Amino acid sequence: MAPATETPPAAPAREMKILCLGLMRSGTYSIYTALTMLGYKNVYHGLNSLGNNADWAILNAAADATFPSLPSHSHKPFTVAEWDQIWGSCEAVTDVASVFGPQLIDAYPDAKVVLVQRDFEKWSKSINETVINSLWGAIPDFFVGVIEPMIGSVAGPASRKMLLGWAEANDAEEMRANLRVAWERHHDEIRDKCRGREGKLLEFKLADGWEPLCEFLGREVPRDTETGEVVPFPHANEAKALRAKLIEQQVEMLKKAGVALMPWMGALGVAGAGWWWWWFNAYGM
Repeated sequence: MAPATETPPAAPAREMKILCLGLMRSGTYSIYTALTMLGYKNVYHGLNSLGNNADWAILNAAADATFPSLPSHSHKPFTVAEWDQIWGSCEAVTDVASVFGPQLIDAYPDAKVVLVQRDFEKWSKSINETVINSLWGAIPDFFVGVIEPMIGSVAGPASRKMLLGWAEANDAEEMRANLRVAWERHHDEIRDKCRGREGKLLEFKLADGWEPLCEFLGREVPRDTETGEVVPFPHANEAKALRAKLIEQQVEMLKKAGVALMPWMGALGVAGAGWWWWWFNAYGM
């Protein structure tokens, strides 16, 4: 009797429907809000990941796998199963996912691609003020170099890797100098990946509103249930939300660092009391 053969496990269902690969600070929070309004589930934005160290550990490894310019480059591309660890249950991704754009198009070939356009000068000013300056400088260096290692966080180092690798830079200043080249390369690579695949790519500006986006996705334009009027396209204040989240996250990190230091504080207190007792007895003070 022939031995029974095991049935291989079924491949996980592909949930990913939309890859929004416009770069961070290109209206990604507005797109996140718009897709959520259109009924897509588990739309992933970078703000979702703040405070989620498991996500950042995956993004850290993804950066090592993706960008040859990083000293920590692993020379081993990420597999679909590895991407699924963070985005396997998502129907759409945006924001931080954009730096892995070409890799995600390969990993999720059935997903449609939305490439949000923003004027380079406005974008570069915005990403400098809200992203780069939040990751490099005296205060960020303190959190990345001191606080995060103390509490086991990798969010700061992973964020730095992702940006430096994407920009093919060694430090923040080189990254700033490389922004235009990296910006143009990013858009060209996304277009090249989608070339010859009709209906795969939508190049979109927020000012275009609902119509082209909904036509591309095959969804109805959202309307007010009472008046029937078109709901305004969302223009969310991402910079304000990001600043609030970063402050909240830094406060939480400091709290965790305080808890981590408590045993050391107790040990220092005992040592100090012992030294005082010895000194008092030795010198009769």
